Amino acid sequence: MAIHYLDMLGEICPHPLHMAQAKMDKLKSGDVLVIESDFSRSVRNLLAWADKQGYKFDVEEVEKGIWQVKITKC
Repeated sequence: MAIHYLDMLGEICPHPLHMAQAKMDKLKSGDVLVIESDFSRSVRNLLAWADKQGYKFDVEEVEKGIWQVKITKC
């Protein structure tokens, strides 16, 4: 299992989702992608996409207005 990071602070839709999709395509089963975002709509889009793909995911607000989304490739 490897952990990969995407810093999407300051980025708005649809860029964070497109970057996450491209990165997840390259990961192996069991790898985790950690995405930081300060745009709540991007966070919602990432969670909806991860759910639709059947990935395990979790989100945490690590600071006011900054979320960390963890997506595990199954």
